[in-house]
Parts: sequence; C-alpha cells; structure tokens
Amino acid sequence: MSTATSQDGTVIDYDLYGDGPAIIFIGGATQHRAIDKNTGQVAQRLAAEGFTAIDYDRRGRGRSGDTAPWALEREVEDLASLVKAAGGAATLYSSSSGATVALAAADAGIGVTALALYEPPLFAGVDHAEHLATLRSLLAAGRNDEAMRYNLTAVIGMPSDAVDGVAHAPGWAELVAVAPTLVYDLAAVHEINIDPDWAGRWPSITVPTIVYSGDQTFPGMPEAADAVAAALPNATRRTLAGQGHGPTPDAIVPVLLEFLR
Repeated sequence: MSTATSQDGTVIDYDLYGDGPAIIFIGGATQHRAIDKNTGQVAQRLAAEGFTAIDYDRRGRGRSGDTAPWALEREVEDLASLVKAAGGAATLYSSSSGATVALAAADAGIGVTALALYEPPLFAGVDHAEHLATLRSLLAAGRNDEAMRYNLTAVIGMPSDAVDGVAHAPGWAELVAVAPTLVYDLAAVHEINIDPDWAGRWPSITVPTIVYSGDQTFPGMPEAADAVAAALPNATRRTLAGQGHGPTPDAIVPVLLEFLR
C-alpha cells in the first residue's frame, strides 16, 4: 500500500501492482477496496501482463481521507497525484459513476492517455435534484443506514426485499460507512445529466476510449453506454456477454488487454 497527497492535502491511499504502462481504476458509488475485491484481482492480473495497475480508495472511502467541501475538481486533483505517482501518464478505467471523474480528468489534461468506461450511468435530461435533497437530509441527520437504503431503492431501483438481503450480508457496515460519498457521485451525475448540451459536452476528449456494457445489466445501461460513446470523439463500444453492472475479472481482463495493447 502507498499514499499520495492531493492538492488540498487529502491523503489518497492506493495499492500499486507491476511495472509498465499505467492504468488507474476508478470506483463507482460506494466502491472501495474493503468491499471490492474484483478490482484488485483485475489490477494484479494486468500487472502480470506487464502493466502498472493502481487500485485506490476515492476520497471519503476506506483508507483515503476527505476534505470538505467536496467538488469534482478535488477528485480530479486526487487522480493527478496518482498519475504523477505512476510516472506522469495513465489510462483510466472507471466503473459506473466513476466515469464522471474519469471524463473530468481527461478533460483537465492531467496525463490521461486513454479511457475505458464500464457502464457510465449518464442519461441526458434525467434530474436527480429530489434524490440529492433527500440523501443530504438523511445524511445531515446521521441516518446513514437509511440513506444507503434510499440510494439502493429509489436511485438505483433495487427491490426492497433485495436491499434487505444486502443489508444482512457481510460488507453492509462498510457500505453504510461511505454513505456520505453517495452525494458526491450523484451530484456529479446530475450535473452532467442536466447539461442542455449533453451530447456536445466533451469535444476536447480525443484520447482513445472504449465504453463497455454487459448484456445482463440494469435496464437503460446499454443505451447510456451507446450515448456516451457517441458523444466522445474517439470512442468505440463493446458489449460483454453474460455480464451485469459489475464485470467479473475473467470477463474484463481479456478485453482490457486487447484495448491497452
């Protein structure tokens, strides 16, 4: 494990594997190393293929620190510190809403050489203002458990009985602990979604990009991936058979290697 210090002094904790061209993994909402073992496996397998792979906890999660107030620009600065640690250039792989950070970082010119985006949940015109207000109210009252349940049911659309199952499974405490970061991801997604020029938002992101989706995922995710790929100047699309909103290492590693090489 290693650490990098972001521009605002926040300490970002990460695991670095291997030696070679760098790829940095950006988690989606709530994802961090304590509950997400798949990303670590993917990173280690890429390291074995000749890459430097960085798996980090985004600010406010796991071993990384946090500094108020949050802004997407601070997360880009976090990534800049990691790109610097990786030698000054890196491909970014994002899961779900981590795409908001990846796209902002590519637009900021911090040494991003390519983008691999898995199911960015970006839907033009979808307004999350009411969800954000509810989450902020619950979190301000210290009702983190309720906030996490609300996010899973009202925002993501999971059935209540499925959420009850998740709440009784190992890892629920770790999820609830990072509930305050739910508003980070949702605010970033919301800001993109309500942009009246959604399709013309990223003209300067010309690095090679691939946008993935699974064929067993949530409704609307493939269409969102199609739209994001169409909005980026140098993007292609790939659908992974048998995969949901989070791909298995066996499914994602081969296609990532194909893209990276």
